[in-house]
Amino acid sequence: MYKKPSLFVLLAAAWLVPAAAQNIYRCGDSYSQQPCPGGTVVEAQDERSAAQRSQTTLAAQRDAKTADAMEKARLKEEAKPVQAYIPPAKDEAAAGKLKKLAHFKAAAPKKPGAAPGKLKKPKAKAKTAV
Repeated sequence: MYKKPSLFVLLAAAWLVPAAAQNIYRCGDSYSQQPCPGGTVVEAQDERSAAQRSQTTLAAQRDAKTADAMEKARLKEEAKPVQAYIPPAKDEAAAGKLKKLAHFKAAAPKKPGAAPGKLKKPKAKAKTAV
């Protein structure tokens, strides 16, 4: 970015003067600096005053400075680690109070060709009289 706005305005004004003398041709749906068959000349004069042009230039510089500051802030924010969200436990099992299962028995699958059958029930322990 330029440090001296007056230098920038002077350079911009010097750059715009030669552009005002050029002809612009409309060739169908496009525009060109080269004449084309059937093309028409388009009047393209900048009718703004010098004060309006300098105001526009200063506004563009201000917007560029603001955009740079916003980009730096965005990059700084994106560099921060992301906070993980862990929702609070809603039921007792998730809170650490596990319920005991009534009865569970794991069994291996039957071999192919074996007769289908039921799982054996565990033997009940005999009560002893004392």
